[in-house]
Amino acid sequence: MDKNTAYLEFLRWSLDESAPLPTSVDNFDWSDLYMFSRKQTVETTMWKGIERLDLSHKLSLSETEVLTWMARIKKVERNNRMVYEKAAWVWNNFRREGFRSCLLKGQGNALLYPTPYMRIPGDIDIWVEGGDDKVISYVNSLRPGHKITYHHIDFLKAGKVPVEVHYRPSWMSNPWHNKRLQAWFLAHSEECFSNEAKGWGFCVPTFEFNTIYLLSHLYSHLIREGVGLRHVVDYYHLLRNNPGKPLPSEQELRSLGLWHVAGALMWLLNEVLGLPDNLLVCPPDERRGRVLLHEIIKGGNMGKYDERAFGGLTEDSVRTNIRVSTRDIRLLLYFPSECLWEPWFRIKHYFWRKKHQPK
Repeated sequence: MDKNTAYLEFLRWSLDESAPLPTSVDNFDWSDLYMFSRKQTVETTMWKGIERLDLSHKLSLSETEVLTWMARIKKVERNNRMVYEKAAWVWNNFRREGFRSCLLKGQGNALLYPTPYMRIPGDIDIWVEGGDDKVISYVNSLRPGHKITYHHIDFLKAGKVPVEVHYRPSWMSNPWHNKRLQAWFLAHSEECFSNEAKGWGFCVPTFEFNTIYLLSHLYSHLIREGVGLRHVVDYYHLLRNNPGKPLPSEQELRSLGLWHVAGALMWLLNEVLGLPDNLLVCPPDERRGRVLLHEIIKGGNMGKYDERAFGGLTEDSVRTNIRVSTRDIRLLLYFPSECLWEPWFRIKHYFWRKKHQPK
């Protein structure tokens, strides 16, 4: 068994209390496991597995390894508390200005975890009602010059936390799939803008919304830059917390262009992480699932550790275009629609930004 397979077995043990303890744990290099978990941004989840170990296995960790991990866990908890506070501040400021909004991914996903301070926090992503022209105009009236993309505009930092203001939650490169996806988001916006997370001071998407949104978000990362295990664990906790709502139908997933990536993700969740069959949104697709897993292992969170990335993730437009085009070619046989349309979308996006970027 290679070490990555062993580490994935330990991740399953960390997530599922009914999972058996991996036999490979006796030979773990705990420092290497820590580095694996950092690259995949799941170190807090892995720590839950360490806490479940019996005393003899815990004693195999050195004092330095334990202190390193615990220091990281404490830092994550502190950061989460700060981001929750800033997220509520941002949400309430938009509300006072007459905009309805809800938090996407991030702290909304964190509320699905066993403890709300466990997920590694990132930016504050907030979906604001009103459409691109209205939202962009408002943000630029406060402070012009922010970077604008098709789905969000960079905003002022809330403390040390970057804020991305979304007028579209996500998108697809295929124009027909994208048109249907944007219509689907709009049709479900009312329930999200009124779904307040009690006691947290902001609204979050509903379960039904997240089954589609988080899938499209993961797909976007897979095609354009890379995806890590944090995205997968987010979806694991989402499906584990199904409040009894219906799952997306095959027709819905195919209509939105998400059928292939859904099958890939379900294989990974089911076969690798042990999510029960009755919680899956569609039948697992092993062929594409193995491709998804390979990309995750090679690139880590956001593809930051992908040695195939021509110098890594960079703002240099030439290298970025080469990297994304290479991904399109590599993934073409498995996700043909998005890969074939992605270069077209990049060209369209260039002119869209030219139109919307303030002079």
